[in-house]
Amino acid sequence: MIKPVILSLSACLVLVACGPAPTETSVPTQPLTQSPTAQTDTAAAPDKSNSANSLDWAGEYKGVVPCADCEGIETSLTLNMDQSYQLSTIYLGKDATAFKQQGQFEWDANGSVIRLLNQKDGPALYKVGENQLFQLDIQGQVISGDLAENYKLKKQNKTEPTLTGVRWKLTEIMGQRVAATEPDMTPYLQFGEDGRVSGFAGCNQFTGAYETEGLRLTFKPMATTEKACLNASVEQQFLTTLQGVDNYSLNDSGLAFYKARTAALLRFSEAQP
Repeated sequence: MIKPVILSLSACLVLVACGPAPTETSVPTQPLTQSPTAQTDTAAAPDKSNSANSLDWAGEYKGVVPCADCEGIETSLTLNMDQSYQLSTIYLGKDATAFKQQGQFEWDANGSVIRLLNQKDGPALYKVGENQLFQLDIQGQVISGDLAENYKLKKQNKTEPTLTGVRWKLTEIMGQRVAATEPDMTPYLQFGEDGRVSGFAGCNQFTGAYETEGLRLTFKPMATTEKACLNASVEQQFLTTLQGVDNYSLNDSGLAFYKARTAALLRFSEAQP
């Protein structure tokens, strides 16, 4: 009766020796994950930069795009900070007359593509890149193939006109044309290369400082003469509006001041000598 017991005990010892190594089951193993707080703290902030808010996109773009029944379409598209545009197209080899359109454009939800609104003829979608526009097809896709490079408009780097060295005469204030007067009391201003601006506000002379960075523009508080004025409303509106300006556009049409992407606050033309 003793022998079976010994065999059973030996069998148990063999089973224990050959079984898996013991584990500490009292402390369950947890996956190595961060807590919600840690994830929030260490996660990189989403990059919200896009063409609309990070590129110097305002300006004139030119190119000759392919044409099915002509030598090419000479295209000039000007984008303004108030999201207005001017489009000029010439069908080479057919008619030298420029077909001109203007209107407003809008950005897509990603801030990378613009749509020309109320476009009557021709493409309406363009992807905005660094100093260039990519014409898109009607599905909003970049055009591919052997002629893909020809569907680009290049931004024009003009040296003229310049902000400084010119007397800029006010033509429009808050969307209203400035009425001519006799004698001429129209406000104007002049920018110096030393960061100073001076001019005439409609009754009094003014002077102050300005700062530019790209198309960004800000004015410091102005000092004015203290001449008594019979009608100071235009002068006051002009000087007050200047303090709210934060960017500008400058092209063949003249000079315009904006705040963010609103409509032009002030428009100027180059005064004739």
